[in-house]
Amino acid sequence: MRKLLKKLCGEQAGSVSIVVAVSMVVLIGISGFVLDTGVYYSKGAKLQNALDSAVLAASQELPADSVSSAAWAAAENEAINYASLNEFEITSDDLEPIYKNGSPANGIIGIRATKTVTVEYNFAKVLGVNSGTVTRTASAGLSPAGGVRGAIPLCVSDTGLSEAIASGIVRGLTIKCSSDTELIGIDPSTASGWFGAVRFEGSGASLYSELLANGYTGVLTVGQVLEMESGNMSGPTLDGFTERVSRCTDGCTAESYLPDCPRQVYVPVIQVLPSKQVKIVAFAAFFLEECGGSGKNSYIKATYLKNITLPDTAPGASGQDFGLYVSKLLG
Repeated sequence: MRKLLKKLCGEQAGSVSIVVAVSMVVLIGISGFVLDTGVYYSKGAKLQNALDSAVLAASQELPADSVSSAAWAAAENEAINYASLNEFEITSDDLEPIYKNGSPANGIIGIRATKTVTVEYNFAKVLGVNSGTVTRTASAGLSPAGGVRGAIPLCVSDTGLSEAIASGIVRGLTIKCSSDTELIGIDPSTASGWFGAVRFEGSGASLYSELLANGYTGVLTVGQVLEMESGNMSGPTLDGFTERVSRCTDGCTAESYLPDCPRQVYVPVIQVLPSKQVKIVAFAAFFLEECGGSGKNSYIKATYLKNITLPDTAPGASGQDFGLYVSKLLG
């Protein structure tokens, strides 16, 4: 190239014009390649964002028993709709289920979307490159909740709840006991004078009753250690329960309830520690059924709810799986 340039420069008039023309073609080609490369990566970033939002929205419809279930159909529709809102068209052929533990027998806990689009080039056509393709993949799924907002100040033991679920006994579970009842899975001798209440912040019957009625505005996390709230607190239990349940005016039941029904509650799943403490190992959802004892020796019974996805996420590492999930992007 150096010899060629010296030769051209040493020739008669017109050689400089040729050099300039050749150089301009090269410069335009390189500039065009740089600009079109930017278009390529911009398109890829937009596609990735569209797929991320699509699978996150779709995962809110999960879990699903199989690809023939209504829940999976709803997840597919949600993904397609969200991608369309971001100006990308996907179909069910672009979507695939993610099974729990990799087995279809365990049900669907996630969704993966893969899409390839064509990027039309402009300047790079000078070099004979008309277009390129960009492929992106996004996956989202359900993980056991590691942090929860809005929990009520009651709890259940991990062993007791596991045994109840394994036995198929999910109705009428005691999540706050009286002197005549027992908390599921907890030996009364390990926590004398304790009836199932825990402290989130501060102590006292009035705060306990308020938290029971309205839920805790802060975040609880797996691994957190809580103090037991001693005493029966029968009156505050009945007051908090009654206030909360009275806000349900739609006739909800454990089998059919609105997503924001106040009778659906989140409860820490715990292990009992020495010195009247408990450690959160997971979270579970319950539907409040009854508060018995007429305010003198109150207890609360509830129905365990499985496969519940939290409407918003809170920080915290996933704990044991008791059917309360958060949806998030998967790597």
